[in-house]
Amino acid sequence: MPGFLSNRLAPPGPGSIPPGRDLALEGLRGLSALAVFYGHAIAPIPCLDPSYSPPAPLWWFDMASVAVLIFFVLSGYVIGLTVKTSFSAPAVRGYLGRRLLRLAPVNTAAVLISWALAPKTAVATVLGNLGFLENYNPYLFGWRVPVMLNNASLWTLNFEMLYYLMFLAIWRFAPRAGWLLCSLAVATVAAVGLPGFPQFISCYACGALYWVTGLSVAWLAPKDTGYGNWPSALLVAAVIWPLAPFWAFSSALHVPDLSILPLSLRRLDILPVCVWLTLVLTGRARRWHRGLALLSLAVASLALLVRFLTGDFGDIGEGAFVAYAAAVALAWMLVKWRPEPSVLVRMAPFGVVSYALYAVSLAIQYGILAQPNLPRGTAWSYSLRFALLVLLSFGIAWLLDQRLQPALRRWFIEPRPAGGPPQTA
Repeated sequence: MPGFLSNRLAPPGPGSIPPGRDLALEGLRGLSALAVFYGHAIAPIPCLDPSYSPPAPLWWFDMASVAVLIFFVLSGYVIGLTVKTSFSAPAVRGYLGRRLLRLAPVNTAAVLISWALAPKTAVATVLGNLGFLENYNPYLFGWRVPVMLNNASLWTLNFEMLYYLMFLAIWRFAPRAGWLLCSLAVATVAAVGLPGFPQFISCYACGALYWVTGLSVAWLAPKDTGYGNWPSALLVAAVIWPLAPFWAFSSALHVPDLSILPLSLRRLDILPVCVWLTLVLTGRARRWHRGLALLSLAVASLALLVRFLTGDFGDIGEGAFVAYAAAVALAWMLVKWRPEPSVLVRMAPFGVVSYALYAVSLAIQYGILAQPNLPRGTAWSYSLRFALLVLLSFGIAWLLDQRLQPALRRWFIEPRPAGGPPQTA
């Protein structure tokens, strides 16, 4: 690990990474998109049917917040796979063109759909969201562009665009991984420790810890053969958010925190889980798997112990606590199991529409919630609305990611050399 952190972040060069898509990783991205979709639609509040809320146990294994952080790690990782050459003007132009073509069309569609379903949204807000300027924190001098009220998911696209631009500096100057990650960690805590330090900078830095970690894995973690103990890692990822280990450990200290969840100092316990999951699914740095597994499992287990001893089950309740304890126990039992990720591979088709699904589904959900002519107030009416949400969200996502995006790439980007389809972020 010390050697890894002392290395410079620079592309490993052409031919160092096999061409083509990693279907297991594509499946993880698909699972993450489904987790966000599920978490928004199944929340135990009137979120789809104004007179009916799903039973709370359906929300026990909500992974929406963890999935957003996994997206950040995967985004940095995939950029590391797609950029294999040294910094140059032609390479930069190609990179910026591909990133803009990847983000802008779907974001434009998502903002316009959101506006059509909430037409009273201020034009300035719509234009700001079209330009990726939306943020929950004010920028300097109090200036702020609000996120579309009916599509809170769009805040992450502002962060993604910033990280794509930040990558240019990393690519050009090749800083040492440890130095960059430590600088981001200092900037993350600055808003808490330094009065007056801008919150938006610390929130950006917190998200960048995940993004740069993914990039570091792609460029610096050695490629091994075979997969690791991904079922155990996935179980811990499923329970780490509600268990909130650092939150439970520091609850008596009243430590201040950042203003945007899931970007939080007290949720950085998720970072090693994300790294562990990425490494075991990509067959990288096998010698680190055991240490990350023990760290992640130990932290989750300690959170269970603290909550049990204090009787502080928070919002999760005793029933959910028992379910999480069973999941952590199962993760310990499976820690030496290293099967092929066939389940995730089969979820790869969801991965190819994950970006558009993430960007449009919440606006469509709020549009269905606001429909007065649909049935309401029963499990049947909720199921009908849920089916409509699935049909519209997946249909529009498929059109955007599988029809619009390929057409735009054919029009604006020269064909790539033979050797397999490129990775997408």
